[in-house]
Amino acid sequence: MKYEDIPPCPECGTPFKNVFEATDHLVEDEGDEIFDPILTLENGYSLMIGSLLRCLYSHADEPKQIKSITQSVYATLYAAETDPGYMKEIIEDMVIHEHMHNFDEQLNYLLDNEKPTDESRD
Repeated sequence: MKYEDIPPCPECGTPFKNVFEATDHLVEDEGDEIFDPILTLENGYSLMIGSLLRCLYSHADEPKQIKSITQSVYATLYAAETDPGYMKEIIEDMVIHEHMHNFDEQLNYLLDNEKPTDESRD
């Protein structure tokens, strides 16, 4: 489905840029939290597939980031299946990496949008 094919909200007419916006709007209208489907693995671990798809979509124009995300997920699935004890370390590494990536993006945004002041010109 192309985003052009997503009809506006039948209730309020809000147009949507993508399916994530559309489902968020519909779920919000129902008073529920965000729609985030989960796949439960045989060993009891869960893969938050909705969050994964949102993350991949948000980085669609960043091939290096997509490669990193997909490899991390694959390695995590492998570790969950073969060595559950190793999972804690992998999860911690992924969380730290993602937070640092978000921090870097926010810092770059702030630096790129900083307006020069009179003092910084001297």
